[in-house]
Amino acid sequence: MTRIDKVTVIGGGSTYTPEFIDGFIQHREELSVGEIALYDINEERLKIVGGLARRMVGHAGLATEVTLTTNRPAAVEGADFVISQIRVGGMEARIRDERMPLKYNVIGQETTGPGGFMKALRTIPATLDIARDVEKHAPDAWYLNFTNPSGIITETLIKHTPLKVVGLCNNPINYIRSIAEVLGVKDEEVFLDWIGLNHLAWIRGIYVRGQDMLPRALKPPILSQLANTPGFPFDAELIQTLGMFPIGYLEYYYYHDRTVEKVKKAGKTRGEVVKELEGDILQKYADPKLVTKPPELSERGGALYSEAAIRLILSLVTDRRDVQILNVKNEGSIKDLPDDVSVEIPCVVGKHGVSPLNCGWLPEVIKPLVLAVKAYEEYTVEAGVTGSREAALKALLVHPLVPSYPVAKAILDEMLEANRDYLPQFFPPVEATRR
Repeated sequence: MTRIDKVTVIGGGSTYTPEFIDGFIQHREELSVGEIALYDINEERLKIVGGLARRMVGHAGLATEVTLTTNRPAAVEGADFVISQIRVGGMEARIRDERMPLKYNVIGQETTGPGGFMKALRTIPATLDIARDVEKHAPDAWYLNFTNPSGIITETLIKHTPLKVVGLCNNPINYIRSIAEVLGVKDEEVFLDWIGLNHLAWIRGIYVRGQDMLPRALKPPILSQLANTPGFPFDAELIQTLGMFPIGYLEYYYYHDRTVEKVKKAGKTRGEVVKELEGDILQKYADPKLVTKPPELSERGGALYSEAAIRLILSLVTDRRDVQILNVKNEGSIKDLPDDVSVEIPCVVGKHGVSPLNCGWLPEVIKPLVLAVKAYEEYTVEAGVTGSREAALKALLVHPLVPSYPVAKAILDEMLEANRDYLPQFFPPVEATRR
């Protein structure tokens, strides 16, 4: 049994928090935690979600203390791990991010394209504020970033803080599970040669107990089975042309016009659907009789977030030296990209830290898209940190989903103005400007 003194969750009032709590409960034979500190700026949500978290821990018979606070320095003080899952501007901001680009026939999505761009600009100042508290009050902590867009936020932390940072996404672990199910093997028997960026990645190889299964997976019947799963919304011919499996978020690139029309016809954005779901979920959380994670949480999304987090924590503290797909500093792993940017690739994880594997050069068929999106991400980090409108405009100009300069400028002007309350780097407070 391994013990950790303290884990802090920034954004502890999120409806995802019971998923994390359930993860610690499920792994109680391997890991014990002295304190789980839940921090949030929304006291009402913190009380509701934190109340359920306490009941879950008590029902499971854990000795873990669950503390609730709106004092961030106190929350991170002495933490071994800080988990960030914040949403600056709340669900209303997400809905704006998704709706505004649609007017220009550009996909509105919270992590991809102009929607993800604006979410990043709102989130970067808040993230750097959190990082300063962690640096001061828990300088040795691991900062585990779940906050989207995970790759951009992780890159901001890599470039602008001295913290030990790892970005996490539930996509890789879900794909491992789906592929294992289709192949009829255990999850732990599958290794994916995964290459790319967060929400822009391809499965370049599929290995089962060391055997290369990709040639078989690219042909029926396995291809037909995989192509019918929600994770691969692609024509079989596209997958065969690429010679690898794109992850689901690449639907926005390979079928952009189709996805725009689909979202428009739906009438509601994903953010509006999630907002309704969250209202119902929070009502359930408030029930004092509820002592376990409700099944409705799976409809919210984020399946296996807790498994990804617990697996990483266990490997770091117990020196498992296993391979996990994470968002980390490139450091030469993908030779086409700068050393200091974030990439999403397989890494060896142990007490020594996180070591990215050497992935070599990008396959030529995906290289132009990866380079373009990485250029967008680098400009977005610069704009988010400095408030440079020039960098912000460049970010949208180079993004593959933004068709022209007039569209890029119109989207930028409209979205900056709509989010000015959350963009201190672009709209400094009046008093600060006078000084």
